[in-house]
Amino acid sequence: MKKAKYSERDSRGRLLVDCSECERGGNGAAKYKCSCGWQVTRGRNGACFEGTLLAGLEVPKAEG
Repeated sequence: MKKAKYSERDSRGRLLVDCSECERGGNGAAKYKCSCGWQVTRGRNGACFEGTLLAGLEVPKAEG
């Protein structure tokens, strides 16, 4: 598996999915796109806690 470049875990361990690495974002293949991230294809232009990470990407566990 490849490491996600822009998505990360916050201090509580929750996954913050970048729009460019989300199934509902510009690079994803979901049928229904997100209203905020449907055209975002580059990193660091939006993120949320409810997104689904693209298949083949992983984010390491939060330290602490």
